[in-house]
Amino acid sequence: MAVQTYELQFRGAASETLAAAFDGCDLTSDRGVTTVRAQIPDQAALQGMIAQVHAFGLDLLEVRIVEGS
Repeated sequence: MAVQTYELQFRGAASETLAAAFDGCDLTSDRGVTTVRAQIPDQAALQGMIAQVHAFGLDLLEVRIVEGS
């Protein structure tokens, strides 16, 4: 499987602690929703990122592949 770019969106603003947990990813916050954008090599890595969101107790809103990346 080729590396894909994904966006994970969750409710809440990104704190410094959260940003450190997703080091190497692009984080943006807008209107109470944070988006983490990252290149993910496989499904296991994607599941790991989703697990990180849940470990912080955040509400995952969306996971999507970014086309054309």
